[in-house]
Amino acid sequence: MTEYRYIFGSLRTERIIADIPLFGTYMDLELNKGGKFDGSFNLDMTGFDNKTLLDATIPGRCWVVCERNGRPFWTGYIWSRTYQSQAKSVQLYGQSFETYPNYQLIRNTFDHANEQLILFNQLWSEMQAVEGRNLNINPSITPTPMINFKETVTEPTDFKFYGEIISSIADSSDGFDWTIDVAKSGSQYIKTLRTGYPTLGSPDPSRLTFEYPGSILNYYATESMTDAGTNVFTLGAGEGTEMIFTEYVHQDQIDSGSARWDVTSSRKDIDNQANMDSFGTQEGIIRRPPMLIIKPTLKANKIPEFGEFGLGDACNLIMKDARFPQGFVFPTRITKWALQPQSAENTDEFALTFAGDED
Repeated sequence: MTEYRYIFGSLRTERIIADIPLFGTYMDLELNKGGKFDGSFNLDMTGFDNKTLLDATIPGRCWVVCERNGRPFWTGYIWSRTYQSQAKSVQLYGQSFETYPNYQLIRNTFDHANEQLILFNQLWSEMQAVEGRNLNINPSITPTPMINFKETVTEPTDFKFYGEIISSIADSSDGFDWTIDVAKSGSQYIKTLRTGYPTLGSPDPSRLTFEYPGSILNYYATESMTDAGTNVFTLGAGEGTEMIFTEYVHQDQIDSGSARWDVTSSRKDIDNQANMDSFGTQEGIIRRPPMLIIKPTLKANKIPEFGEFGLGDACNLIMKDARFPQGFVFPTRITKWALQPQSAENTDEFALTFAGDED
């Protein structure tokens, strides 16, 4: 049986306070956004002091690390907890450290022009340099390609959060992937930013395969016209006649009998027509109707086992069943995972979200 541990400690000092057995746990993690955590425990547990349990789970003051078979795979801070008196249960809700900049205002002038990955590290470093904000998140050591130079100027009077600026850089059309890794060194947990331009993860889908039947327990295949179109308009910077835009047309679909369907995609951060044309082509291909979205649920103990892949990894989904009797190979890239650890009755399961999927 897979072993899970939940270790809690102090945000400011990194001191471990308690190792608490939880039930009803859930956690997820997404590139460039982070994720959430849920779990519960009971007071008056045999072998545990109520004060220690409560001191270890104070919202805004404590962190949690989730381990699977001795390997840490998720970490974040406690955001809220709810006590239910009849059951003597305490329900916890946490957020991963990727979300921390969303709650930190820029209170000093940030005026820098540099390569975007260097700017990203500078934002994290300056944020953590303020008293009370140092959560011991180490900067990324990913080699900087020195390709995309950007300038960011933010004044205290703008009342912008660090998360807004990080998103404007990383999530732009020429941005990058990022996440926070957690590793164990002795009794300490080390948190490190990890970046990848243009993407994180292995680019070869043949190295990672999920099959149905096989490791995939169940899947939903949705073919939808939502967000799809035969004529895809991507809108850039400017307004009215000054706006730059591009149109991608799936003429083959119209010629073969499809009705015309128009859809727009807004990218106001793009102010160059060449970049707009390039991005518009990508948008047009992605939005070819009908858009196919596959949502699989997988067994965490089947090969490839949970933890054998990372966010950003390319992979192949292979389906052969009544829906795809000839077999279907769907090459894609993992952008999010969600894990439901096992209860006493069943094995742990996880779900994946892929590039282009809308959550």
